[in-house]
Amino acid sequence: MANKKFTKEEMDQLRECPYVLKVTPSIVHFSAEFKQQFWDALYSGEHPRDVVASLGIDPDILGSNRILGLRSMIQKELKAGKGFRDLNTFGKYLEGCASPELTIKHLEQQLAYKTQEVEYLKKIVSLGRKGAGS
Repeated sequence: MANKKFTKEEMDQLRECPYVLKVTPSIVHFSAEFKQQFWDALYSGEHPRDVVASLGIDPDILGSNRILGLRSMIQKELKAGKGFRDLNTFGKYLEGCASPELTIKHLEQQLAYKTQEVEYLKKIVSLGRKGAGS
């Protein structure tokens, strides 16, 4: 089942937390510091819901699925052995992981997607012009 969308009020409340870097209606991006503190507290035996609350975030806003997902994501980052990452450190996390061939393939896919977007936008604009002339 998909996570519920955050309301504007919930997003505003989440943004007040210093550990939250970015919030969209569907996603919360936490800092690497938050992840470290979350993991340390879990490792010492605390319940994930209590940890989130102790770090200044209302666990009811996140919900059980997001809290469990957060725990799982943090465990994966820990197993990767490169430390915790966030929006500010994500690029450093990927350094050395991708071969030049994979990087080129990724960039080619991005270019193709952007080209598709431009063509889609052109069609929308042309439809708008046709509709205005009727």
